[in-house]
Amino acid sequence: MKKWLSIILMCMVWITSSIFASATNQEEGLVIAFNGEQTEYYSVFCDDTHYVPMRKVFEKMGASVFYRSRDGQIMALSRDGDIIRHIVGENHIVFNGEQKTVEMPSFSKDYETYIPIEMVSETLYPDDISYNEQHLNIQKYMFNSDYHKVIQDVLDLCSLSNFYPERFQRYIDFHAKMPVYSVQEAIARVNLGLDYPFYENVATIEHPDELLVLVNKYHQLPEGYAAYNLVNMSREYTVNDGKQYLLLAGAYEHYVQMAEAAEKEGLSMRVVSAYRTEDYQRFLYNNKLRTNGKIYADNYSARPGFSEHQTGLAVDINSTRVAFEYSAEFKWLQEHAHEYGYIMRYPKGKEWITGYAYEPWHYRFVGIEAAKIIYEEGITYEEFYAKYVSVNEFR
Repeated sequence: MKKWLSIILMCMVWITSSIFASATNQEEGLVIAFNGEQTEYYSVFCDDTHYVPMRKVFEKMGASVFYRSRDGQIMALSRDGDIIRHIVGENHIVFNGEQKTVEMPSFSKDYETYIPIEMVSETLYPDDISYNEQHLNIQKYMFNSDYHKVIQDVLDLCSLSNFYPERFQRYIDFHAKMPVYSVQEAIARVNLGLDYPFYENVATIEHPDELLVLVNKYHQLPEGYAAYNLVNMSREYTVNDGKQYLLLAGAYEHYVQMAEAAEKEGLSMRVVSAYRTEDYQRFLYNNKLRTNGKIYADNYSARPGFSEHQTGLAVDINSTRVAFEYSAEFKWLQEHAHEYGYIMRYPKGKEWITGYAYEPWHYRFVGIEAAKIIYEEGITYEEFYAKYVSVNEFR
């Protein structure tokens, strides 16, 4: 035991000594100049290597830099459309998905990350890096083609809260392909997944049991997923056709409150569809596919694994016909459903976002707070999710 303690102590002393030696080995280096223009920045000379402040140098060379505190990752988006990733303390840098390794690692000093000059030459491709007695000179020619103008237009909005650095190339591609949209509109559409056709670039949902889970044509429930904590709805809240109707407990509790409030005003709300298993959703979709064809099936029915009904948070009320919008119950729901945490999931005029035809009967439980925001802002659940739920880790 004493032997192991001695070894551990020796390792700790060695590590501490190494850090101290590295720190004491650092010297103020040269004044950094770009394209012949002197800056107020200095390099740090350490272990026969010039280190430069990453953010300051990259921004001078036209890049935008972001930091993720979870793992110390830095992401830089260049004026040439390149994506660069680096984790502080490592000796490699990832350039457009390709890892490049250099001899020396980066380090932090005075809240700034310093990288060896080799990392600059391996990523931003300066035209020349030279030294004299006073200056470290970096030459970088800035291209100004139409495509580079598109890139710059995107980078000009990188400070927006809904700008996701990891979607940089998608923003560029969509803006270049669809110049009819402003850059801000292009960013918003990419964040909704709309730069891809429906059912492409699909992600499997990691936390399907969360209240604010987003299930749509870009977000699929795990294969074989089955909701739990389901409650059998009382017959007085369903069409009472002998079938079993299930909802998650919280969604059911609020539905009962909503139905009873409507009943006090002489209205009757009965659920005609609630929780569905993956197999039952497959049966419904395949039936529409066989009867009406693929375009109709995809407009009016979710593929198995892509249906909100599989979460136990969605209900169809009174009817599955568009004529339901002319009923007193529909009018009441439009005015009051959000007070009980429900939203109409597939509104008219937003088919290009939701991917489904208008369904005045389909309501989804999202909780009172979220429903209130969606109601007041007049947005879809996709838009709410992108704005309020999706986590941007580089902010």
